[in-house]
Amino acid sequence: MSEGPPDVSADLVTLNSALGTWVAQGKERPLIRWLQQNLDGDGVPRRLPLNEWVEGLSAINEARAERPEGWPDQVDALAEGWFRAALRFSRPNGSSVFGVAAASEGCRGLFRHWADRLAEPGFSTVLDWWFPRKSPGRHAPPPLPADSRPDRSLSILRANWARDGDLIAVDHRTPGMTSRFELFGLGRSWLGPTWATGSEHAATRSRPALWVSQSSADMAEWSFRAGKARVVRTALLFRGRRLALLGEQWDGPDDPGQMRIALAEGVTANSIPESRGLALTSDLHRASARIYPIGLPHLPYPTERGSFGVEGSEIVLNQKAAGAGKRVWRSLIVSWEPKRNKQAVTWRTLTVSENSRPCSPDSVFASRVTWGRNDTLVIYRSLGPPALRAFLGHHCKARFLAGLFTSDGEIEPLLKVEE
Repeated sequence: MSEGPPDVSADLVTLNSALGTWVAQGKERPLIRWLQQNLDGDGVPRRLPLNEWVEGLSAINEARAERPEGWPDQVDALAEGWFRAALRFSRPNGSSVFGVAAASEGCRGLFRHWADRLAEPGFSTVLDWWFPRKSPGRHAPPPLPADSRPDRSLSILRANWARDGDLIAVDHRTPGMTSRFELFGLGRSWLGPTWATGSEHAATRSRPALWVSQSSADMAEWSFRAGKARVVRTALLFRGRRLALLGEQWDGPDDPGQMRIALAEGVTANSIPESRGLALTSDLHRASARIYPIGLPHLPYPTERGSFGVEGSEIVLNQKAAGAGKRVWRSLIVSWEPKRNKQAVTWRTLTVSENSRPCSPDSVFASRVTWGRNDTLVIYRSLGPPALRAFLGHHCKARFLAGLFTSDGEIEPLLKVEE
């Protein structure tokens, strides 16, 4: 096996070297040692860039084909979790998230080869859904689609394996201000592959701060230090609603007052008349999406509170902390449900009280978003230590709450994070 081009990661170079040793000499120890050192207990790569996962699995496949005699079963056992992770971080056409929209040549065959070789029958179920064939295999329960690593910022928010399913992918294993990020829905990518903050501070390595996966929503948070400040990013995917919440909390000095998320390739953003939101359209799909900055006023009049717009290939939310506060939460609601997006939308921040006194903007955030007459979403977040507070006649002691506001004035929680 070749050592690979110079632009690949050092981990992939060493994997190719270990595979070369197997092909040339039949020695399995270097390959098994590489897998043990580079995969965690679930088989997920610790450092290998996500765009090299399929390439690494393909290289293992090639080495096995070149020298099949005596192929160690331990290699397949160790690589099973890696293949599961590769499926989770792939779009339904087989392409890897963060990369180009089209799947690489031979990807379908590679996935089939691994699914047929490994012990987990659910892998073939997923591929039968993604790539239907005339004679599908026996149906077996597929692996869980959502996943997050407890020791590093790597998460996939995904409700199911459907071809038209939605997903949010996050990878912030590399130190810096930029997260690898993608929002996918209705068969195409809308946002990504980057999520950045307009700051020149050097950032520390990020770490996972929260992971929740339940029937109504998946939520991931990851944090890092930027100078003396702490930054926490939030991605929330509402299951079955074609709806997501993206947020970033800046806690500390030197706030750049800005959040920047890339538009996916082939996606354009335009202003929505009489609204501060943006409409996303695709050059290859008839589908569209909408993005709303729920911390800013709904109407697009000039305001000192901030702005929301497009700069080049990025959407940019400018929003600084109010007054002398050192905490701010910048947040966006993304909707790609066609019926919902045909309805008029309004939103406004809510007054939150504690001990019958209004809370300061740097201690708590709450907003109500309404489509049409009866579809109302409420978002609440404590920016500091949680406390018993009230808004819309509802008492809340949670750190985070997302729910539906009913016509009876009740809040039906979709996701609640206690502290």
